[in-house]
Amino acid sequence: MNVKKSKISRKRLVIFSIFVIIAGVFWFLSAMNQEYTTKINYKVEFIDFPADVRPASAVPEKLQVTIKDYGYNLIGKTGSNQPLKISIKKYAVKDKNDKSKLIISTHLLSDKFFPEASGINILSVDPETVIFKVEKLKTKKVPINMNIDFSCTPLFMQSGKIQIIPDSIIVSGTEKTIKNILFAETEAAKFPDLSDTLRTTCKLKKINGIKISAKQVKIIIPVEKYTENSVIVPLQIKNCPDSLKLITFPDKITITYKVVLSQFKSVKKEDFILFVDCNEIEKNHPEKLKIMIESYPKFLKSVQISPEFIEYVIEKNQ
Repeated sequence: MNVKKSKISRKRLVIFSIFVIIAGVFWFLSAMNQEYTTKINYKVEFIDFPADVRPASAVPEKLQVTIKDYGYNLIGKTGSNQPLKISIKKYAVKDKNDKSKLIISTHLLSDKFFPEASGINILSVDPETVIFKVEKLKTKKVPINMNIDFSCTPLFMQSGKIQIIPDSIIVSGTEKTIKNILFAETEAAKFPDLSDTLRTTCKLKKINGIKISAKQVKIIIPVEKYTENSVIVPLQIKNCPDSLKLITFPDKITITYKVVLSQFKSVKKEDFILFVDCNEIEKNHPEKLKIMIESYPKFLKSVQISPEFIEYVIEKNQ
């Protein structure tokens, strides 16, 4: 008897649950066919400012849109996690009374909020108008400073001038902000133990409040194998009066240097000019004269002379 009552109770519960579900479905469908008003917050990002201006005031990050539609059309309408990109060039106009202001009427942005839907009634957008205070930008050309530390492996060395491409950029900002900008600089980088020409790309450091015309530059550091060599060159004498004769000991000097292999044969002893100055004798009366280097090929490294000082004798010309 109790078993029969239990079965009847379960059947009644199942029937009751079915009616509740059916009622719920009808209620939901009825609710979805009614119109509702809701507010949706949209993240926004304003882009495409004219190249010669920048915002001088705070830029809004959100817009609140009030819409009205049937419930089933509002399902899933919660805005976007990604900000809507709004083009200043497309939607903004200049204030007729103040040329330093740009104005966007937000009702023009309907296609940005619901591009895939039609029939949604946008009641309002808060704020109704977005006003940008802008300021004119000045431009200035500045050189690039390379912030790179490098070294070469033994028997290799830098073989020419470092190239930075481009070697300068255009910075733009307000007259006040660019006034003290003297150069742009690459981000720090290290390249140890080079044994060949380095070709790399380096990012430029950002400068607060400043636009730069390039984000990176190309760096070329020529590296080659080198050898050591030496030449013997005659010593020249300068500023010696015609009545006197200066005799030096020795009269020829040895020059040693490092040169990359590709330029080894281009070095001639005529490229070196060494001299002593007779005016030093009159001024300081030194026991020895210091040898001065007037010229040598600038692509040479570690140029040394031997000896650095020479003895001398002064005689009168007959």
